[in-house]
Amino acid sequence: MEDKRGAKDGQLVLPGDYLGVIEEFLPREGVREENGELYATRAGKVRINRERMEISVEPVTDTPPLPKVGDIVLARVIEVKSQAVIAQLLAIEGRENDREIAISKLAGIHISQVREGFVDDLSKEFKIGDIVRARVIANEKSPIQLSTREPDMGVVYALCSRCRTPLIRRGDKLICPRCGNVETRKLSPLYRKIKVSL
Repeated sequence: MEDKRGAKDGQLVLPGDYLGVIEEFLPREGVREENGELYATRAGKVRINRERMEISVEPVTDTPPLPKVGDIVLARVIEVKSQAVIAQLLAIEGRENDREIAISKLAGIHISQVREGFVDDLSKEFKIGDIVRARVIANEKSPIQLSTREPDMGVVYALCSRCRTPLIRRGDKLICPRCGNVETRKLSPLYRKIKVSL
């Protein structure tokens, strides 16, 4: 008789392995539903999101992820020039558990891709050390080109440029709780809501 116990988070499975029932979890990537039962469609690790009651199978692969056009990435600003910001890619959103990104980790945000409308001074939008959520718009050459024009893209974590304390958002400004310094950025509404590994 077939064992009908559901899969556990992190368990390695093969295509066709039984994972659970539709009443328990919503099937996501790598999972198919058949007569109310859930089965793996690929070899990989079971991932269970208990908050959303979702189950997926994450492929186990040795190939490091490549940021594709359209992917959302997190990047740390390492240089602010007059026409562009240079950033180091940290992670591809939704693939944080994968291996490190495969290619040159440098990315650029051109002044025309910062926000809707005219930007006269990039140093008012980004500072060195900021963590930025951005969309990949071109990846055929280095640095990869990013955009923060969409409303939910922009800075998600920033330090005070005077005392390096994490800044707190108040409306459209950032305030330092230690020294009272007030700064501006191209802010994402997800500011300090995304877990950032520093």
